[in-house]
Amino acid sequence: ARAAPVSGPWPLCWDKGSCTSRSSSDTGRPAAVPLSRSLGSETFGRGSSTNCLAAAVAISLAASVQVNRRRRRWQSRGVLNAVPSQCDPESLRWNLELALRRGGPEDLEEVAVLQAAIVEADLQRPLVALEGVRRGLVRKATDVALDSSAQTMDRVDAIRQLQVMATAPGASQDAEDGLYSVLRQVEDVKIAEVTEGALWSAWLPSGDEVIDQMMQRGMQFMGAGELDRATQVFTEVSEQAPDYAEGWNKKATALFLALRFDDSIKDCYNVLALKPRHFGCLSGLGICHLRKGDEQSAVRWLRRALEVNPRSVDMQRVVADLEARFAFSIVRPRLKEVLSELKEGRPSQQHTEISPTSEAVRGSWDVYRMKDNQKWTYYFRIRVENVGSSQVFGTARYYALKQADGSVFPLSRVTQGPAGFSLSPGQSYCYSFMLSVTQELLEAQGGLVFRSDEELFEVQLDRLDLAEAPSLREAELEDVNDGYNFMGRLEIQLGD
Repeated sequence: ARAAPVSGPWPLCWDKGSCTSRSSSDTGRPAAVPLSRSLGSETFGRGSSTNCLAAAVAISLAASVQVNRRRRRWQSRGVLNAVPSQCDPESLRWNLELALRRGGPEDLEEVAVLQAAIVEADLQRPLVALEGVRRGLVRKATDVALDSSAQTMDRVDAIRQLQVMATAPGASQDAEDGLYSVLRQVEDVKIAEVTEGALWSAWLPSGDEVIDQMMQRGMQFMGAGELDRATQVFTEVSEQAPDYAEGWNKKATALFLALRFDDSIKDCYNVLALKPRHFGCLSGLGICHLRKGDEQSAVRWLRRALEVNPRSVDMQRVVADLEARFAFSIVRPRLKEVLSELKEGRPSQQHTEISPTSEAVRGSWDVYRMKDNQKWTYYFRIRVENVGSSQVFGTARYYALKQADGSVFPLSRVTQGPAGFSLSPGQSYCYSFMLSVTQELLEAQGGLVFRSDEELFEVQLDRLDLAEAPSLREAELEDVNDGYNFMGRLEIQLGD
């Protein structure tokens, strides 16, 4: 079913159905995914995760027939006595994996012993064996999905296998954790998109056919714009299945589309109580606050969504736009104050700090005059250091410059994209740039805006006397720029 697109200027996927259509059966389960490719030493066929795991245990039990004859021979030699009878099957499998990786002739006997011990442990505790096999499959699938050297098709199949194991009924939290791990760590945008889709598909089935049919009916109402009827159906779903997160999420989506933002926010909290990493709901909270005009809260929730799903291009763009708007709201009044100080020739005065955490970062800068017969060219170097105890993020920077005729002009930019940076405690960042103007510059003053947690704060740069700046030849530039990230050359021609 296709739900109506979220209105507004921010095309973020809150409810997967509101962005793309997805084929499904009448019960709301994701379409069957072929799982015929090999993953490590296991090969799976079509079917549910429970069927796959049951088959794996059956194979393990059947192998005991072949192992028993050799086991009696090893017991007579005292070899199996080296393995504790109550050893954890998971530990046995890890030791087997290590022995197989070593692969030396002296390891063959240990491999055989461990294989026999695993069969015995599985026979004694079949449910524990089933869970151990499941964890092993999740671990292998996650490793393949994160392996950038693996074939794309193998990585996609590994993600699909995690999806099947994370889907109700019999959903594995380990498999869902594996998908989140891939989503957070993977660099390939295509693999990230496949993983995002796998999580949406795993979330939809409830494991109850009646609930799934109600969800299908509610999504049909929502897609047709019958929001009151959709809300009523999703309310019934959440009452009958209060632990089913997607029922709450669909209800929150319908309420948002009905412009009932406060009610939608309340149901978003119900979703997050069940699935704290539900990136669709996190971004939905951001959208709700944005539509209410609370940009600061919107940025906070969208950042949390981006922490879970860092490759989301739409979310990156919206967060960058909102942060830029918020940063400039702070930079503008401060820049106006600095320009007034420069123009009137008053010394720099203390002003009210934006945040008491501003001492967490120290900033300094210097300037050189370049030999240029045609223009006045200056080379600026800026260094900032995080002396606090938490990570900080560069948000914006500004400069005010005074010319020889007494006029002043500003420069400012948002520090995102190539200009963006963050500092962990103890780290420093150095950058430089060139500025060419049509007349001599006398003074300069500037500052940088940082974000720590949810607070913005300013780091002031001391006033520079450009008339007394030392000269620098082009041949000396490489040495002076050593250790600095050169941001480029800016040429400005101001009119009378």
